[in-house]
Amino acid sequence: MATITLKKVKYNYLLHLPEDYGKDPNKKWPIIFYLHGRHASGKNLESLERYGLPYYLEKGKKIDFIVVSPQCPWNKNWASEDWFNPVYDEVAAKLQVDDSRVYLIGMSMGGFGTWALANRMPDRFAAISPMCGGADAKWADRLSKTPSWVFHGTADRSIPISRSEVMVKALQKLNAEVKFTRLVNQGHDISKQFNDDELYGWLLKHSISKMPFWQEPLPFMKMIAAKKILVNSPLRPILGFASISYDYQGE
Repeated sequence: MATITLKKVKYNYLLHLPEDYGKDPNKKWPIIFYLHGRHASGKNLESLERYGLPYYLEKGKKIDFIVVSPQCPWNKNWASEDWFNPVYDEVAAKLQVDDSRVYLIGMSMGGFGTWALANRMPDRFAAISPMCGGADAKWADRLSKTPSWVFHGTADRSIPISRSEVMVKALQKLNAEVKFTRLVNQGHDISKQFNDDELYGWLLKHSISKMPFWQEPLPFMKMIAAKKILVNSPLRPILGFASISYDYQGE
């Protein structure tokens, strides 16, 4: 199968630092990437502060995370380009980032994007929280590697709750770590969930275990292992980042 490489781009973003950042120069901090919905797309970063996590941070909410809130250009979605790696590399080069505690959350178009990036990079995020989004249930095998907490309003008329239910059921069949919060009688705007400290406490319970460099397989051993997996795996396509198709982009 041919590998499709997406164009690398650096999206503009808002950056929030924890209140105690810098007091301990040796401390590394967990980092959240927040993905907005379609209405905040464009070139005006201030529009990100109208709702969601950036709104609450602007109002004074305190959480012990570095928060990166990128802005998606108009006529694109979170799966259109490889924006994550350039933005992450830039932030990690300047700040004390804990690479084992990288989290991804988003609502509406950002909920779709959260599923999509976790599918694209199943070993990258310690945990994710897609809200009122959806994805392809065929991605479940890859998504099952990442703990997820899914939120959706039962009265959502823009993106029906069934879009999340399908994903949750597929992950549950694989015994994945998945939580599902049905917000009874709530519609599409469930952004107040970003003001709930329970979400951030749950995120912090998860981290990616990384081997010390001396225990990592040598490069040629990794190639051999990968080859064996490909030979023995069922002959079916693996959906990746570049093949993502959104039938609804959200608000």
